[in-house]
Amino acid sequence: MMPFLRITHPAGAFTADQKEKLAASLAYGVMAQELDPVTENSIDATPVVFDEIALHNCFPGGRPLTRHPDKVFWIVEALVAAAFFDQAHRDALQAAVARSFVEVLGDDGSEVMRGDLRISPAYLLRLYTVIVEIPEGSWGAGGRTIEVDQIGQILGAGAGAERLAEAQENAAKLKAARVS
Repeated sequence: MMPFLRITHPAGAFTADQKEKLAASLAYGVMAQELDPVTENSIDATPVVFDEIALHNCFPGGRPLTRHPDKVFWIVEALVAAAFFDQAHRDALQAAVARSFVEVLGDDGSEVMRGDLRISPAYLLRLYTVIVEIPEGSWGAGGRTIEVDQIGQILGAGAGAERLAEAQENAAKLKAARVS
């Protein structure tokens, strides 16, 4: 299954309905950066896991969350095949994750300024997204190593030949860099 998403958060941060909506939105958001167009196979191949942490094990800023319930946070880890990503796709994935959270949790109209950086709604300041790019030759499925061509076949990338060709070119560069 690839890519996959893990959302780590304090227990009770989401309702079951919010999780369902967020999972669907995030799966589409990450796949939209890998394939054009997104396919049903690609969505089906994208697991989303919610990892709830007991409140007594959450310490935002080193302080117990039990004493600061307004400091709920979320960590989204997107594990992706590196060949599908350049900086523009990383930036777009970051934006898609934030958009998914706002779609599900709503926009309360709040904002926070950090220097000249405006974050709105303000709770997005506590949303941490990490994109983990798995190098070519390090992803596996079905008990074997798979690379961008096989990933493209599994995900149904044939309809987006231009995007797949871009990923194949990136994969060749990544492989060449690993050899040297």
